Amino acid sequence: MRLISITQIQSDMVLARPIYSSGCLILADGTTDLERYVESLGRLGIREIYIEDEISEGIDVQDVITAKTRRICKDTVRKTFSSFAKEGKLEIENVENTVDLIIEEIMQNEDVLISLNDIGVADEYTYTHSVSTTVYALMLAQRVGYSKRMMKKLAMGTILHDIGKVYIDRDVIFKEGRLTDKEYEYVKRHTLLGYNALKSCRTLSELSRIIALTHHEHIDGTGYPRGLKGKELHQFSKIVTIADVYDALTSTRCYRTKWSNKQAMDLLMQFCGTKFDTELVGKFLQLIAVYPNGTQVKLTDGRAGIVKEQNIGMPLRPIVRILNEADGTKKEIYDINLIDELNIVIAEDEFDYVADNESEQIG
Repeated sequence: MRLISITQIQSDMVLARPIYSSGCLILADGTTDLERYVESLGRLGIREIYIEDEISEGIDVQDVITAKTRRICKDTVRKTFSSFAKEGKLEIENVENTVDLIIEEIMQNEDVLISLNDIGVADEYTYTHSVSTTVYALMLAQRVGYSKRMMKKLAMGTILHDIGKVYIDRDVIFKEGRLTDKEYEYVKRHTLLGYNALKSCRTLSELSRIIALTHHEHIDGTGYPRGLKGKELHQFSKIVTIADVYDALTSTRCYRTKWSNKQAMDLLMQFCGTKFDTELVGKFLQLIAVYPNGTQVKLTDGRAGIVKEQNIGMPLRPIVRILNEADGTKKEIYDINLIDELNIVIAEDEFDYVADNESEQIG
């Protein structure tokens, strides 16, 4: 299995992971003749897919939760947000059940590095983001040493952290291009609106609710809505801020291309001690595969290939399946272990580009 841009789809490729929209299956794994779906996928805002082909045979892309659980969670968040928007009443029993599923699977897969990119249609980004951010936050909480009870409090707040966006005009949320200052101030209201919405749910703890209010706060006081800093922020908020930013940067948005894992990790490190808690960032980066399995990469010696497998404890030196030589020629496919090739490193991956507007992305 490997991850490719939809512009790279060829006739011999088979879809490796299903694609859903509004809880409905639109393309099943095993689908062939993918070329005929390129235009439709593009209209849905899907820019990359996982495929199986001969050159990626045997490459396993792991996830810390099953595809079924991820799908159930996204569907639950979508229905919960939709119901709240229509009726003004927040029902969280199903949310609690799905959070329990995530926690159980994460606790069973504590040694798995986060590698999978969750493919979702553009207009369901909020739901996809809510689930992925919850997974990241829970994995970090587990690394910190949280009890299962505290993990659940964290997860309940994280999965609902963007519920305030139901009050925000979709045309602004999904605007293609940079927001005006006025639009940005308008979108920032989702934090307070979300917190007030969660206050109506008596079964949620205040620790869970506060995440909606503070997930855009920074430890140096430059965040919003209150400009809190340092010890004024609960550790829940510091954890979710890291998870929220990382997932937002590594997801394709209507106004920009996704960042590579390495670029997102570099940004987190750049703002350690200012916007993000240094110790938490250090622990978070231990959970992420810098170059995930199935990612197309180019080496400093000019060869190109696909990441096949991770070397635990050596995130910058995975095993790479070589497809093209430095001169561009294709020979017999073979694997190299970058632990054994110390004079070679990965120069770039498929999603490397010059990242800009950094302050806007973490705002």
